[in-house]
Amino acid sequence: MHRTTLAITLAAIANQVTAAGFIEDSKATLNLRNFYFNADNRESQDDVGLAASRSSQAEEWGQGFQLNFVSGYTQGTVGFGVDAIGLVGVKLDSGG
Repeated sequence: MHRTTLAITLAAIANQVTAAGFIEDSKATLNLRNFYFNADNRESQDDVGLAASRSSQAEEWGQGFQLNFVSGYTQGTVGFGVDAIGLVGVKLDSGG
């Protein structure tokens, strides 16, 4: 049991020695995505159902932004790090 504990402790210490640092090992990525949604729920094409069918159509177009930030770990026995995510959606067009 003591050997297992010793092995885990040594592995944790070795991991801290090779850590580059909180700022030096951090990175950020930005992902962009376009989304287009078109739902056509019309049931009839006659003159009576034409006005109702226009209101049953949905059309959306938007842009999504995703920012991921991952920091390195602090030096020391216990390393701390920060992970952050930022999400934003922008409506570009709603089909009139």
